[in-house]
Amino acid sequence: MQGIKERSGAIHPHPKRFDGPQAWTARDFSGASDWLLLLSEEIRRELKSAVAHARQYFADAAMLAREDFPLPSFGLMAAELQKRLRNGSGFVVLRDLALDDYSEDEARLLYAGLGTHLGTILPQNLRGDKLYSVRDEGIRVEAEYGRTGVRFSKSSAAFDFHTDSPSRVAGHTPDVIGLLALRTAKAGGESALVSGYALHNILSEERPDVLRRLYQPFWVDRRAELPPGEEPVLPVPVFTFDGQLTVRYLRFYITKGQEWKAEPLSSEDIEALDVFEEVMRRPDVAVKVPVERGDLQLVSNTFLLHSRTSYEDYAEPERKRHYLRLWLADRAG
Repeated sequence: MQGIKERSGAIHPHPKRFDGPQAWTARDFSGASDWLLLLSEEIRRELKSAVAHARQYFADAAMLAREDFPLPSFGLMAAELQKRLRNGSGFVVLRDLALDDYSEDEARLLYAGLGTHLGTILPQNLRGDKLYSVRDEGIRVEAEYGRTGVRFSKSSAAFDFHTDSPSRVAGHTPDVIGLLALRTAKAGGESALVSGYALHNILSEERPDVLRRLYQPFWVDRRAELPPGEEPVLPVPVFTFDGQLTVRYLRFYITKGQEWKAEPLSSEDIEALDVFEEVMRRPDVAVKVPVERGDLQLVSNTFLLHSRTSYEDYAEPERKRHYLRLWLADRAG
C-alpha cells in the first residue's frame, strides 16, 4: 500500500469545518416536505404534449435532445432543482409525474426528456445505455464478480452507502443520479442519503487520523464495466477537495481492487473504512427518503452517498420492482 501513497504525494484534508446547506445531518430535516417538489398542472400538461410530440419521431428515448422535448414552463423549476443539487442539500424528490397516464415506453420518453433539461445524459455501461433498469435479475454479486455487468443494481440485496461510478466506469462519473420509480417492491428497498460534508466534519472532529487516510487513494476495481485496453483498477481517494468536496466510495470495489493488486487492506485501512461506515450509519446523520411509484429522486453524486435496503419482490413479473436510472453531467460543471 505504501507505493500508491507515495505516488499520490502528500494530500491533506480540508482544514476548516464545512458550514452551509450542504453539510446537513438528519436532524436538519423536519420531514419529506423539505425535499419534495410538486409539478404544477401547467408543467404536467406540457409534459403530455412533449411526450406526444417525441413519440412521433423517436423510438429510442435515449436519442432525445433538449430541443426535441419543449417544456416552456419548466425553466424556473429546473433552475431551482439545479440550485438544490449543486449548492443546497443535494437531493430532491419530484412528485406528481402522473405515470398512470403513460405507457412504459412513454414514461421513458418523459424521463429522458426531463433529463435533457437538467444536464447531459451519460452512458452507464459498455453498451452505451443511457436509461438503465435497476431491478432484480438474479445476479449474485459475490459469486459472479469479475464478469461484465455484474452489479448490485441487478440484485435484490442490500446496498451499503456508496457513490455511483466511484472508479470512473466507462470514462464517466455523473454529477447527478436520477431514479424514477416505475414500480416499488412488495417490501423493503428503502433508500437513505448522507452528506459527505457532514461526514468530513464529524471525522475531522472525532478521528482526524481516519480522515487523513481517506484523502489517500485506494485501488478500486472497475471490472464490472471495463473498456477494452484500460486498467482494471484505478487509484481513487474517498475524499478530495479542489474548491469543493468530492466523495467517491464503494467498499466492495475497494476490497476487490486491493486484492487484484495483491495489496490486501491493512488493519489500519480496515479500521478507517469501518469508522467511516459507522459514522454513515448513525441514525442522526443519514436521512431516510421514502419513494412512491412515479417519484423521481434526483441526488448529487458529487458530495452525497446513497444506500438501499434489501427488498422482497412480488411474484408476478409485471409487478416486480423496477426503477429507471439516469446519469447526468452538470452542464455548468
